[in-house]
Amino acid sequence: MTVTKTQLAQAYSEALTDELGAEWEYEFSRRDAAKFMEILWPVVSDLALQDTKKRTPGSVPLGHLGRLKMRYKAPTKSRKGTNPFTGEMMTFKAKPATLQPRFTPAKALKDQAAKHFRSKMR
Repeated sequence: MTVTKTQLAQAYSEALTDELGAEWEYEFSRRDAAKFMEILWPVVSDLALQDTKKRTPGSVPLGHLGRLKMRYKAPTKSRKGTNPFTGEMMTFKAKPATLQPRFTPAKALKDQAAKHFRSKMR
């Protein structure tokens, strides 16, 4: 099942209300949770892109979910090769250097997934 943004905001608002509602004397709505997620995104992306001038950029921990890293891919030169379908010679274009986001799941998430999988497979 793929979770929609609305479903995620609803689940997040319920979790926020359960965890902080009594202490803050506030019931979080789905709109509050969606706004919080929208505010969080630029913060995480700015932190992930902070050290991108280096060959090994930094990473951003996301709690028990995992870690978001930016991966540097070096530029490639154009090269000659063979089309595997036709067998004719061709030139592959050069590619510029790029940054690609990578997510590494945390041990807690991996353990939870393994536990869930074992319980469903019995």
